[in-house]
Amino acid sequence: MIQKLLLLLTFVANLIFSQEHKFLDYPKFNEADLKKTNSQIEKNAPAEILYNSLSIDLSPSNQYFYQKKYFSKIKIYDKNRSEEWLNLNIPVASGESLNDFEVIVYNYKNNSVERTIINKQDQLKENLVKGLKFYKLAIPNILDGSVIEYHYRIETSNVFNLTYYLQYNIPVIYQEYIFEYPESLTYTFNSTGNSLAPKYNMSKSLSRLGVNMNMYKFGYENVSSVQKENFVKGSDRDRAKIKPELKKYAAKYFLFESSDKWNKLAEKLKYSDNFGGFLETGVRDIVPEDIKKTIDPLERANKVFDFVKNNYKWNKNFGIIASQSLRQFVKSKSGNSADINLLLTALLKDVKLEANPVLISTVENGVLNVFTPNLNNVNMVLASIKIKDQLYFYDATSFASKVNILPERDWNDFGILLEDDKATDFSFSNTNISKKELFVKADIDVQNSEIKGNISQIETGLYAIEAYDNFDDNHDKYNQAFKTDFAVNAKDIESKLLPDGGFESKMKFSSSNLMDIVGDKIILNPILFLNTRNESFDQKEERKNQIDFISAFTKEKKVELTIPDGYKVTDLPKPKKIVTDDKEISYTYKVEILNNKILVNSKVDVLSQNYPKEYYTFFKQIWKIMNESENQVISLIKN
Repeated sequence: MIQKLLLLLTFVANLIFSQEHKFLDYPKFNEADLKKTNSQIEKNAPAEILYNSLSIDLSPSNQYFYQKKYFSKIKIYDKNRSEEWLNLNIPVASGESLNDFEVIVYNYKNNSVERTIINKQDQLKENLVKGLKFYKLAIPNILDGSVIEYHYRIETSNVFNLTYYLQYNIPVIYQEYIFEYPESLTYTFNSTGNSLAPKYNMSKSLSRLGVNMNMYKFGYENVSSVQKENFVKGSDRDRAKIKPELKKYAAKYFLFESSDKWNKLAEKLKYSDNFGGFLETGVRDIVPEDIKKTIDPLERANKVFDFVKNNYKWNKNFGIIASQSLRQFVKSKSGNSADINLLLTALLKDVKLEANPVLISTVENGVLNVFTPNLNNVNMVLASIKIKDQLYFYDATSFASKVNILPERDWNDFGILLEDDKATDFSFSNTNISKKELFVKADIDVQNSEIKGNISQIETGLYAIEAYDNFDDNHDKYNQAFKTDFAVNAKDIESKLLPDGGFESKMKFSSSNLMDIVGDKIILNPILFLNTRNESFDQKEERKNQIDFISAFTKEKKVELTIPDGYKVTDLPKPKKIVTDDKEISYTYKVEILNNKILVNSKVDVLSQNYPKEYYTFFKQIWKIMNESENQVISLIKN
């Protein structure tokens, strides 16, 4: 009884406290902010957010546009470690407009406050990225101790994308989220990401201009930073956020209604012209007859897949709804992810295979919450076939992909299989092993103090897909990157996709920085420029997220170095072999002499695509051993 009374009193106290709290009370300039020398939340933070506010007003006061108002005040403690916060990036989607823009930078100069004001939109640079316009500003006059204040307003007709992130790589003293919408709209709040409870919480109904409205206000104080970690699926995946999801939108001539069941959404897609209608369009004369006559069903599917990849190109736009009719797409041969993978599904059906589309959310789009059905949370369609109750997946947006070997962006844990008007949620993960093999064959030119030879790199699985996509985007940039990555003079670089799906790069190289000649002695690292220079597992803070590689992998480096005439090797680096107790991670390093060759082999095997965060210590230890092993040197002495 006493415990229930205490809970009641706590609830009442919080309710009264929330009611007394003022929202949208933008702080005026305070010299005390300029005098602050460090954050009280995190002493070593390079910057912190003093105040953050997003107010979304979907009231029908304007017939065409709704309002999203942003206000931020940021304190810079260390300019050199605050690069992300020295630039302003404002995304503006098609049909939206930017208004009431202003940035003020406060500094102390000659014992007085100096203000720098930017409030003209033509001072912003415009960039178009994946169909989204970004207004960018490199904020001027930033010093250690500066305070940056900015506000702007977005006019939009978009009632879907209303997500607000609550965690950043710097701490937040106070932030708030205000959301008002009419009863003609119905929203629920998605709960993916870290949980963060508001200190101030207010919700109520009100009337405005004769329209019944719902209002939610959330206020948060003293939010710690979240640091970006390597080997995670998307940097925003686990950040705490507020994400209203539209469930119903009723207007005079329009009704949108989501569903609490994927089956109902599957039924809607079935009768949609740009999904079910696209799939049902006749495709009888598209696939060549020799493909249709292939007896083995998986081989037949793979041939259809290759036919689509060779004849149709992805325009880099995501979507689950076709952007054009099937006939238009067949003619234009270029379209979004739905165009190309729905066509693939239709063609697989045409060759008498049990084919169906699969809806997913890509890694960049965030994890899919399968318990709250909403088509706005998926942004990609895959094709699938079923043979003897076994599912096989295809993604024709990636030319280097194969059956069940999909781009990294697709492996995001959950999918929705659509079979006619039936939807089934399922989990899936990458069980393939990706490989990267580097082989260097080189000679030592003592007279010119130079090592020269040939490099070969072969990649498979996810590594091959990523390499090909980068190469396809920009041939020259991809090839030139070898010079930077290996720190050698590379020439005659040739890169190509292999018939088995691997990706190969070959080149010649030379370098005068790989050895030292001291009298009659040559000192060098036998693994040359392939040594582990950048430590991948160097996180000092406690690991927060599980370790995601997306794919199990093998990385192997081989060097064959010819010993120059008249020289001999005095000693060899110590070999190393280490294996975890569960055999999940292993590393071997060995250097040996065979005739007049120095042979080096370094190999690491990681058997799973992801690991609990507790494994980070093991990876850190093994990568430290790799670094030490691969940075040993040998001496060659004249006979």
